[in-house]
Amino acid sequence: MSSLYIHIPFCAHACPYCDFSFELLNGELVKRYLETLVIEIERRREEYPWCDTKFETLFFGGGTPTVLTPERLKEIFGIIRASFSIVSDAEITMEANPETLTDAKLGTLGELGVNRLSVGVQAFTEASLKRLGRHHSVERAVRAVSQVRASGISNLNLDLIYAAPEQTTADWEETLDRTIDLQPDHLSAYGLTIEEGTPFGKAWSTGMLMVPVEEVQADLYTRTIERLTAQAYHHYEVSNFAKTGAVCRHNLGYWSGSDYLGLGPSAHSHFQGRRFANTKRLESYIQLTNERGNALDLDEKLSADQQAGETIMLGLRMIEGLDLDAFTGRFGSEAYRVRQPVITSLTAAGFLEQSPRFLRLTRKGLTVADTVCAELM
Repeated sequence: MSSLYIHIPFCAHACPYCDFSFELLNGELVKRYLETLVIEIERRREEYPWCDTKFETLFFGGGTPTVLTPERLKEIFGIIRASFSIVSDAEITMEANPETLTDAKLGTLGELGVNRLSVGVQAFTEASLKRLGRHHSVERAVRAVSQVRASGISNLNLDLIYAAPEQTTADWEETLDRTIDLQPDHLSAYGLTIEEGTPFGKAWSTGMLMVPVEEVQADLYTRTIERLTAQAYHHYEVSNFAKTGAVCRHNLGYWSGSDYLGLGPSAHSHFQGRRFANTKRLESYIQLTNERGNALDLDEKLSADQQAGETIMLGLRMIEGLDLDAFTGRFGSEAYRVRQPVITSLTAAGFLEQSPRFLRLTRKGLTVADTVCAELM
């Protein structure tokens, strides 16, 4: 499977925890970005393998893509469809914030072929929304879900953040209650990450930001798994849950090591062990693309051992686990054998478990997934 990602780096406001590539919405900057995106597209569509690729998923992330006007969204879709081959049954995802969704804009998205919407709700309590710096209310988030359902877009994901500043167990339980009542098709629940250089990062470094301690964070995550799986949500990846038939095909491509092309500032791409990425800052992206035709600031060919390490990391993020037969078939038994002492230690500590075919994280291991995966890289 091959996937196409388009980064739309614009937001109506800045969230204090966000470390993604974004700029506040500016009409002239949008115009310059789109002109530059066309240049990048024209270059990539002529390159192997993208010139021959039939993309099975298309994902518009950001930023907040839905801050753009319907006319701009139509322009971007027109450029993409004219330049790349998108299969007829492609999964087409658009990220959105509740306050950016109007009935007219949702109608436009449906006309353009968007069949999956990922809405950044983050919480369903006013206190948590305020502490996260969000600009929508609980009522607006609920109304956004109703608008999406009325629009006919068939697959709705809600993004949630647990362990927000000063968040209590009762706060998070209320968010889960409201979420379950709304019955989205898919849910992504992420623990708050404090990123250096963000307002949260600066406040954290000076002791001015209070977040739940690790034990409470682990409890909130465990409660999330228990509550959602009891409501027939399949927990298929560390942070992701889906109703039957609603798994995110685009993200599955990332986790399975498939090839993907990323366009726009900060966008990453992968093809058969080669990994490349654009510069993060929008101004640098515009300048470099216009000067030399691309804005790459990373271009590397991974060694076999690096590829093996990444395959283990991505495989363990899946609840099913790492397919050992597939792994040794691709990298040889030695790639697994050299990691056996660490695997044995992590298994004895209760973080990993192994069946005849799969190596997977235990429930205990899931709460510290990044740490466990890093030890096996």
